[in-house]
Amino acid sequence: METGKLEALEDFKGWMLREVRDAQNIIDKFERAGLELRRVEPAEGSGSTRTWLLFWEPPTYLRESFDLAPELLLVLTPWKEAQARDVSLAEDTLRRDHRLDRGVVLIVARDAAAERRLAQAVQHTGRLYIFVSPDAVIAAQDPKRWLRDLFQERVGSGNLFAAGRPVFGWDFVGRQQELRSIRGRLLDGRPVGLYGLRKAGKTSVLIALKDQLIADAIAESGSVVAIPIHLDLLSLSFAEMKRSGFMRYLLRSMHEALERLGISPEHLGLPASFRDRRRLGELDGEDLERLVPEALECLIDWARSAPSAPAIFLLIDEYERILGASRFPVDDGLDVLDYLRGLVQRYPRTFNILIAGLDRHKASVSRYGQRQNPLFNFIVDHPLAGLDREEMNELIRKIGRRLSLRFEPDALEVIWRETGGHPYLAREFGRVIDREIPSQKRDPMRIDRAITLEHLEEFRRDVAPTMQEIHDAVRTIDPQAPDVLAFLVHYPEEAEESLRSLKPESVHTLRRYGILNETGAHEHLRIGSFGAWLFQNQPIGLSTAANA
Repeated sequence: METGKLEALEDFKGWMLREVRDAQNIIDKFERAGLELRRVEPAEGSGSTRTWLLFWEPPTYLRESFDLAPELLLVLTPWKEAQARDVSLAEDTLRRDHRLDRGVVLIVARDAAAERRLAQAVQHTGRLYIFVSPDAVIAAQDPKRWLRDLFQERVGSGNLFAAGRPVFGWDFVGRQQELRSIRGRLLDGRPVGLYGLRKAGKTSVLIALKDQLIADAIAESGSVVAIPIHLDLLSLSFAEMKRSGFMRYLLRSMHEALERLGISPEHLGLPASFRDRRRLGELDGEDLERLVPEALECLIDWARSAPSAPAIFLLIDEYERILGASRFPVDDGLDVLDYLRGLVQRYPRTFNILIAGLDRHKASVSRYGQRQNPLFNFIVDHPLAGLDREEMNELIRKIGRRLSLRFEPDALEVIWRETGGHPYLAREFGRVIDREIPSQKRDPMRIDRAITLEHLEEFRRDVAPTMQEIHDAVRTIDPQAPDVLAFLVHYPEEAEESLRSLKPESVHTLRRYGILNETGAHEHLRIGSFGAWLFQNQPIGLSTAANA
């Protein structure tokens, strides 16, 4: 450890030992368990009583058994009653520091009811928070065994396969080919449309791209490669569903992007009204109409004159929400997109946009009423299918290792056949298997084909709503497609002829979305559970049967 970091660690550690009763004994026990204390930081700036954050490097036996990241976060709370703020502070730390494990957080709290009291706050994080009392830590006679048993019990009972939130950092698996392709297109000055089925991982890919670009800046000793500004339009409140609300959100997102890169707005020549993020909420519509173009132009001028000539990428998630899929006025959405398209054309390779959504329909419409669609014939399509087979295997095995479940190749084959690598479906199949296995049977437990098949029907029942969503997406691609695919499932020997009743473009899109397999594959549908759902729920149209 470098001298400066060591001195900082000892300074903070000394303050913590004076503030928190039994802190030294707690540290001693975790060190005897094999953990190495790398950093100590107060979660808040000052005060005689503070929550403290301890960053530990897990020992090999713990890292390999539960697939932990390089560092593990421990929150030490001195309060008589645990507070939801302690969870919020931990979440803020996890968002900033990508060395930390994103699945597991330890909280040492004196409050015996901490886990029950904070259950709601923890539930929304999507992580496993392990609560333990100082007395339990100090009383451990064999700290290594105690810590391993604690993880075995709590991680093994955690719902780690559960999906729904975007994954990032240490938990992100695969998609390297997609990231290279998207990044290359953006840097080459081509706007990108990232489309895919719901829960296929579009937001996770955007976050991974953003983190990758930021990490590159750090690796290059502060040489900024790009400034990625992520706007998840699902975060727009009802009050922001208008042009001024979008502009305010854009300004806040610019602040976050510059902060992540360690760039001060004062150094970019940005207007004074932009610099204080806290005051953005006070700006009225006219202020925002003036400030957004001024701030973006200043940022673009700085990027063009900087030695590394970084590109500015605006990553717009759920783009449909400003084109009629929400209460956002379509004319306001077209105004925003007209302006952004103008920046892309005026500053090629310096400013670019990526839109992400369920499909390309709203981007491919030529006109909205009397107005032209700025996205029409402007965006390069990049459909996102499921993970490839090896990536899916890695995902399931990685989560399984944390839960002390060893997925055998024949089990992974069943999961692949049913899900086609769709990340949500693959995780859901794993969750169905995991929830039926008590923690005492894991040390680790072998999951084979037979166990997987035992849970197949249960999995299919659980994902029926997702199958309906896929069905709706297929109908959007081509209204005839559900009938044709159902016929294909009933009569696979007629696949080639039945697919000819669809437009070649529709067949191509169904393959790019990971719904149809490529020509020559043993199974025609890539997502087997969708084929089973069609077999049960989709009548075969008479016209389709006659054509086939």
